[in-house]
Amino acid sequence: MPRVELKDITVRYGRLEALKEVNLVVEDGSYTVIAGPTGAGKTTLLKVIAGLVKPSHGSVIVDGKDYTMLPPEDRNVGYLPQGYALFPHLTVWENVTFGAYCRGWSPEETEEVARRVLNMVGLIGRAESYPGELSGGMAQRTALARAIASGASLILFDEPLSALDLMLRLILRYEIRRMVKSLGLTVIHVTHDHEEAMSIADKIYLLRSGEIVESGTPEELYMRPRDPFTAYFIGESNLYRGVLKDGRVQVGGLELDTAFDDYDGEVLVALRTRRLFPGVKLDNTFEASVAEVRFLGRYSRIILESHDLKFTVEAPTVKIGWIRKGETVDVGVKREDVLVYPYKYALKYPEILEAVGNA
Repeated sequence: MPRVELKDITVRYGRLEALKEVNLVVEDGSYTVIAGPTGAGKTTLLKVIAGLVKPSHGSVIVDGKDYTMLPPEDRNVGYLPQGYALFPHLTVWENVTFGAYCRGWSPEETEEVARRVLNMVGLIGRAESYPGELSGGMAQRTALARAIASGASLILFDEPLSALDLMLRLILRYEIRRMVKSLGLTVIHVTHDHEEAMSIADKIYLLRSGEIVESGTPEELYMRPRDPFTAYFIGESNLYRGVLKDGRVQVGGLELDTAFDDYDGEVLVALRTRRLFPGVKLDNTFEASVAEVRFLGRYSRIILESHDLKFTVEAPTVKIGWIRKGETVDVGVKREDVLVYPYKYALKYPEILEAVGNA
C-alpha cells in the first residue's frame, strides 16, 4: 500500500491557484523529491501533507487513511520548514530529542538516534549550545537532525540544505539519504536544485506553476525526459530550434541523426552538456572550434562553435583537460541523446523560449 497518496490536490488563494489537481504517490520507505523553480508550489505542497494548509479540493491519504482534514498534531509527520523553527529556550540536544520523547520513545532509543544524527550533521560537540549561539548553517543542521530524530515515520524536508556551504551540502546529500534509509523512514524532500534532486532521490516529481510536469527516476528524467521543461530544468542542456524530417534534425547548418522518426516538422532540440563528447566519434560527429575553456577543478566547461551554433560541454577534466582554446576538435553525440520535441510544446514555457533565443 502506498505510504502517501495525493489525489487531485488543488489549493486556491482567491483567484490564484497555487496547486492544480496534483496527483502523486510516495511509496513506503522511499526518498521522493519534489523539484522545481521558485514559486512552483513546492512548499505549499509540503504544507498540505503536514496539515498546515487545507486544500481547496482533493484528498491526502496516508497508509490508507484520509488525512485531509486531520489537524497537524494528529499526523505522524516530521516537518523541517525553511525557517528552522527551533525552540530558542532548549539546547541543541533538547531540540533534537523533543519530538521522539513527545511520541513516547524510550530514553535509550531516543538518545541513540539523537547521537547518530548529531554525529551525521557534525554537531555532537554543540549538543549543549542554544540556538542563539549557533551560526545559520549550524541552526539549519540542528533543524535537520531534529526532523530525522523526531520519531515520525514520514519526514518532510523543505530546502534542508539551502543555507549550508557547498562542501557540506555535497556531504550531507548522501549522509541524509543513508541515515533515513537505515531508519526505515519515508521522506518527501523539496528543492530547486536539480543536482541535489538527482543525487538523493528514488523518484522525482517535477513541479512548475502548481502542476506536475513529469515524474520518474533521476535517470529517466535526465536521459529520456518526455517533456521539454524536464530537459530544460533537470540537468543542463543546449537548446535550439530545428526542423525534423525522417529522423534527422537540421539545426542551423548542422544535421544530426535522432532516435525519433514518428514526427516531421519544427522542433525544440536539446543536447545535454554532459552528453556531448569531444574527441570521440559516435553516431553523430561534427567538427567544432574551441572558443573558451573554463577549468572548474574536477570538471571543466568548454564553449564550442560549429555551423553558426554555440555548444557548452561539461566533462571530467581528466577526459577533456587536453583541449585548448583555438583548437578544432571532433565532437560526438549518440543519436538517442539528441532530444527533440514538437516546438508547439515548448511555446507554453517562456523560460525555454528565452534560452533558445540566447543560444
